[in-house]
Amino acid sequence: MNQRKIGVLLSYLTMGINGLIGLLYVPMLLAFLSQQQYGLYQLVGSMIAYIAIMDFGLSNTTIRYYSRFLAQQDREKQENLLATMLRIYGGISVLILLVGAGLWQVLVPFYAKTLSSADMLTAKYVYAIMLINVAFVIPGHIFSAIIQSHEKFIFLRCATLLNIILQPVLVFVVLHFRANIIALVCVQTLCNFALFLANVYYCLFQLKVRFRLHGWDRPFVKEILFFSFFIFLNAVMDQIYWKSGQLILGAISGTMVVAVYAVAVQLCLSYMNVSANMSGVFLPHLSALAAKGSMTEMNQIFLKVGRLQCYVVMLFFWGFALFGKSFLRLWAGENFLPAYAYTLLLMAALILPLIQNTGIFILQARNKHAFRAVVFALIAVLNVLVAVPLAKHYGAMACAAVTAGCLLLGQGIILNIYYARLGFCIKSFFAQIVRLWLCMLLPVGLMMLLKNVLTWPLCIWSLGAEIVGFSLLYGAAMWFLAMNEYEKNLLKAPFRKIWNR
Repeated sequence: MNQRKIGVLLSYLTMGINGLIGLLYVPMLLAFLSQQQYGLYQLVGSMIAYIAIMDFGLSNTTIRYYSRFLAQQDREKQENLLATMLRIYGGISVLILLVGAGLWQVLVPFYAKTLSSADMLTAKYVYAIMLINVAFVIPGHIFSAIIQSHEKFIFLRCATLLNIILQPVLVFVVLHFRANIIALVCVQTLCNFALFLANVYYCLFQLKVRFRLHGWDRPFVKEILFFSFFIFLNAVMDQIYWKSGQLILGAISGTMVVAVYAVAVQLCLSYMNVSANMSGVFLPHLSALAAKGSMTEMNQIFLKVGRLQCYVVMLFFWGFALFGKSFLRLWAGENFLPAYAYTLLLMAALILPLIQNTGIFILQARNKHAFRAVVFALIAVLNVLVAVPLAKHYGAMACAAVTAGCLLLGQGIILNIYYARLGFCIKSFFAQIVRLWLCMLLPVGLMMLLKNVLTWPLCIWSLGAEIVGFSLLYGAAMWFLAMNEYEKNLLKAPFRKIWNR
């Protein structure tokens, strides 16, 4: 089994453990922190998220060009690219600190009416720590990009997995002695710094990469910055989609509403990781295919990965639709129950983007991602312009509805028209996906019937039994009604290896 396949498996192991920890992490924070403090933490995090995108898309750019130079076995270009990127990242770190300091001064007046003086002081300290965190984490992206380009997914995923496991453990210990959000962000910063050092060590001493500037190639620098700009623009749009609602509600409704909406956004981001973990490992391979001009093989990956993503994404969507209210009651409490409607609406709008996100990496590999970024920029601006006045009258539901509508317009309609014009097999894709969706109606309908017939007191064990039962029912239906031989063999392969031993 190669590193790419193991990388996918480790990604899903990471996702599973991350999801399990997430089930415990948020209730743990709410146990140590008040809902108001948690809302303040999410509000400041939303501010910092706009600064955190100042990677400017250079991470994916590094993967694209470095993977190409690795395939060409051009050592000099590899070294020159990395040295050039390292200098650019150094400049970005300085820019982050300057922009962050200025942004704080701009944002403070907007929250003067909804935050007390004590909350404002706490927010200031938390903001400063998070800003320093981002200033050294972003340059670290070059090292994770190098590891990914070499397709050393085992180390990359294992290091990330270790960080995911250790961080909440350390947070629990620290908050047990000092329960405030300043201590929380200090622990998170130290964990991120440790992961950064691990990646640096692996690149320098295991992969033996060298950062050597053979010459400042201005035309090439312009090319990579132009390529990066549109990835950066897309990252800005993602932040507007997922963080603007919290910023708007923080200014209009206060930290309590922000806390509820933040839970919905967090669940959606976890939902998004379900498909991103699978498609992300294909970027180096797709970059090599793009250099050969092989659109046929890219379309095969687009279809194969899209079908696999559909099985997993729809399992999570239908699972939340069926059990989401019970889950929120047990996980976060009755005060957070309104998050169910926000989450379900956003999840529904995300289905198509999530099962097609391999297309994003194909666009990047072919250097055709500019159109997508420009369209999303316009849609994201529309999102904010519509959400602000509606949020004043309809609150968080308006933010969720507007964001969902913009996602459907941008990623559901416009992007698919663009895909079709570039030679993507869109008709074949939808023909296969619609068939999968129809097959899913059977297990969903049966589970709805069982829920109405069988009733028992709500507890973690009854909810767990329902989820496991639905997962088995769903899996059986997909196996017999939907899966092709390739997909069945993917599931059989690990068991065959164990049996043959």
